[in-house]
Amino acid sequence: MRNTAGLMFVCSFLCLVLCGCGGAADQPELGLVSGTVRFEGTPLPGAIVTFMPEDGRPASGVTDMQGFYELTYIRETKGCKVGTAKVSIAANTEGGPEMEQEGDDVDQTPNKLTADGIPARYNTETELTATVKQGENTIDFDLEKEESRPGRRS
Repeated sequence: MRNTAGLMFVCSFLCLVLCGCGGAADQPELGLVSGTVRFEGTPLPGAIVTFMPEDGRPASGVTDMQGFYELTYIRETKGCKVGTAKVSIAANTEGGPEMEQEGDDVDQTPNKLTADGIPARYNTETELTATVKQGENTIDFDLEKEESRPGRRS
């Protein structure tokens, strides 16, 4: 009898704990988003790429030395809320991707292009938008100095 009561207590406790850990229920539908950012045809390292949906939490990522980014929704959860989002591409003021240039097989040639000179129409006054769908999304951005050229391609 004593073992049965102990077993019932453990089972009840586990049910309560497991039911309370369902954090995904309050998370919106996400699509995985990655791509490359180029400025004047050259990969743009150290830029912060932020997707801002019409409502809900933004998702962001930082470009590596090849201009590649992958969005993170929150903590370790990759992706962005499905739907249309404004996109901001701005300089990373907390340091660049230098840390990612480690190892013997990495090209140590310094990349002279930085995210510092990105025009405001790509960040504080962004004209960029993107549509995130379920599943995997590859969304590349080709940024130009002149205003007459489009900035997005998918």
